[in-house]
Amino acid sequence: MKKLSIIALALLLIFTGGLFASGKAESNTETIVFGDVSWDSVQVHNRIMGFIIENGLTGYKADYIPGDTLPILTGLQQGDVDVDMESWHSNFPEVYKKSIASGDIFDLGPNMPDAPQGWWIPRYLVEGPDAPAPDLKSVSDLPKYASLFPDPEDPSKGIVLGGVAGWSQMKISEKIFDDNNLGETFNLAITGSGTALAGTMVGSYKKAEPWVGYYWAPTAVLGRLDMIRLEGSEFEPALVNVLVHKSMLTKAPDVVEILKKYSTSVADNNEFLAKMDENGWSTQETAVWFLNNKEAIWTQWVSSDVASKVKSALKAL
Repeated sequence: MKKLSIIALALLLIFTGGLFASGKAESNTETIVFGDVSWDSVQVHNRIMGFIIENGLTGYKADYIPGDTLPILTGLQQGDVDVDMESWHSNFPEVYKKSIASGDIFDLGPNMPDAPQGWWIPRYLVEGPDAPAPDLKSVSDLPKYASLFPDPEDPSKGIVLGGVAGWSQMKISEKIFDDNNLGETFNLAITGSGTALAGTMVGSYKKAEPWVGYYWAPTAVLGRLDMIRLEGSEFEPALVNVLVHKSMLTKAPDVVEILKKYSTSVADNNEFLAKMDENGWSTQETAVWFLNNKEAIWTQWVSSDVASKVKSALKAL
């Protein structure tokens, strides 16, 4: 009986020891939380980086928390979010400036340079033998062509889709509209969402109809459609930077080193977003496509050892 008790005790110690060992192993895994803001490109970047840290490094797990720009920024300030892969912080310059100055957030540099924003028109309006507006080059030319863009609710004027209700960029669209005295010939309209705005552009493009309005890149829409940005509507160059919470510098320095080197172009983003849209891929599938097809880009961010591990993980899928 005593012998059985000793055996039982030994088994219990082994079992509980296994539990403690397992718990310790679990506690040694650092979860890196990425801010999953609502647009596709940032979600793809999150999963590209998530795949790299989970498969190329040791001791990391990626998690993704959804939210709009300002809630994600608040989470980043407080440490509930570790990484913002696309800050677009020139759209909220004072908020970001204050957060970075406080030392709670560190700016690791641009994910992509000069993401373009402005007012766009389809190329077929200005180029080709049957182009209806060959001289439409800038915002100041729009009054001559107001009849091409009739407002369905006020046919006496044209319509410019200025952007999305509640977005900070609407103030810039309003200024462009006012500075060019477009109110005499156009109405400035807004949509309820980015999806609705894109829908008006795509719908007009499919019918080869005129369209003019605000949009930005990188996006799947501008990756697929041949659009031209009107002169005089260019926004200030957007700062699309990678930001991290200060805790990342100590808890995940190897991740931070990769993030410092993380860099893509607007063309790269438009390409993978167009592929995603055309094939109906998820953001995870798109990230895997990028890693498989853009090796020359992402291998510049990591060591050869990390690159080898990531490639092996990709082959195993």
